[in-house]
Amino acid sequence: MGSIMVSGCLFGGAPERPRDVADVSSSDTSTIIDPKIVKSSEEGIEIKYAQLSFGFDAGCNPYKTYSSDLNECAKLPENVKDIAIEHCAESGKKAVFLGNKTSLLQMTISEFSCEET
Repeated sequence: MGSIMVSGCLFGGAPERPRDVADVSSSDTSTIIDPKIVKSSEEGIEIKYAQLSFGFDAGCNPYKTYSSDLNECAKLPENVKDIAIEHCAESGKKAVFLGNKTSLLQMTISEFSCEET
């Protein structure tokens, strides 16, 4: 019997144009379970969560939300934004949203950098 090896557990890159977290919409989206911090440093943070969204804004392509193509339609649940903002504020910086990835278990992983204000 052969074995199957799964290489890499994340799908989709972080294709977003970096945006200030405050500029990312939270409308029609929330978390199903509490967000968990995956990685953190003074330079940034990654937060994993299960997300529930209710549709997409007009002009947005739902199939590009987790693709390698640019898509500025990704939304962030308010509690995820709060974690990123608070984390970066601890070092006197602002949180910048870099994009989302999807884990093997279809959890959303949002990436943020902490940048000088």
